[in-house]
Amino acid sequence: MERARKVEAVTELSGRVTRAPLAIVTEYRGLNVAQMTELRTRLRKCDGEYLVAKNSLVRLAIADSSWARLETLLTGPNAIAFAYSDAIAVAKIVRNFAKEHGALQIKGGVLDGEPLSAQQIERFATMPGKNELRAQFLAVLSAPATNFVRVLQAPARQFVQVLEARRSQQDK
Repeated sequence: MERARKVEAVTELSGRVTRAPLAIVTEYRGLNVAQMTELRTRLRKCDGEYLVAKNSLVRLAIADSSWARLETLLTGPNAIAFAYSDAIAVAKIVRNFAKEHGALQIKGGVLDGEPLSAQQIERFATMPGKNELRAQFLAVLSAPATNFVRVLQAPARQFVQVLEARRSQQDK
């Protein structure tokens, strides 16, 4: 790789590092091209990216950032999954893909500058995603109104039940 292309690659990697709150380092040895493409497609759907890069270029890109702790993970053939908006969704996709395809191994990662082990990424991936949290929040917000409507409807419902009981009593 000529020097100009290396400088460009390091600049692109640095840009990704500053944009992404989460990066997951994986070892992809044993995955074929179709499987890698499938993982990239899944990640793109939730604003993520899966990038294979030379370890030396990644080291240069993260040297002056809070991600410098990733350097210990950069041995062997590595690829990095970047999450740009929904970190939990990307972590879930990588974790599920690793379970489906045993060849993909999660080595560790970084979340907002803090290093994560493979076990911490596994726990992080089990958290509810952004859409799930929104749904839970809306349920909490709408619960008082829903309960209020039920309370208002209760006397009418009970009155109808009393009338129905009286009617069935008269029929006998």
